[in-house]
Amino acid sequence: MNQEEFIKKLKDKLDILTSEALNDEIKYFESEIEKQKDQNVSEEDIIKSFGNLENIEKQILKKHGINPEKVMKNENFIYKKFEELFQVIHRVVDIMSKNDLKDNVKILFDLFILIIFVCFIKIPFILIQNLGDSLLSYIDIPYISDIWGILIDLIYIIIALIIFMNIFTKWFKNLKTTKKLKTKELESVTLEDKK
Repeated sequence: MNQEEFIKKLKDKLDILTSEALNDEIKYFESEIEKQKDQNVSEEDIIKSFGNLENIEKQILKKHGINPEKVMKNENFIYKKFEELFQVIHRVVDIMSKNDLKDNVKILFDLFILIIFVCFIKIPFILIQNLGDSLLSYIDIPYISDIWGILIDLIYIIIALIIFMNIFTKWFKNLKTTKKLKTKELESVTLEDKK
């Protein structure tokens, strides 16, 4: 993890603080990183020396009189997964805005392939739903077939969403910008050349 990623994650974790307190904490870590960089220590090593990000968060929250246990309970598994997904989506959109058309078409094609894959996952659910419908047709209970269909569709949606989120975040997490900035050589021009 480099300095930029560390600071961004720290800001996300400490967003409960007032802007002044958050800025003070961020400035502290930025100055510590700069001090150690001057001693020829790599950013990764400096950030590793700070320790686990969750422990840093707990210490800072306690320092500001906030009970970290209450705050961290809200960060459950589903919340973290959605947060990670939205960060990757934001990153993909940002990269696509910097890339040229050819690279963006490739990204869109990859996304299309992922969506097709998630659609193919529906096939076993259709088979299970049809099997269940045929078995339930012998039972004379009103709406049982409809409930069965809704249940299977709900299970499919949950599983498809989990699979999509996991593959999308892993597939697009390390996406890089391919656009290269064109540099023009500066020419020195004298007044005599202008004449």
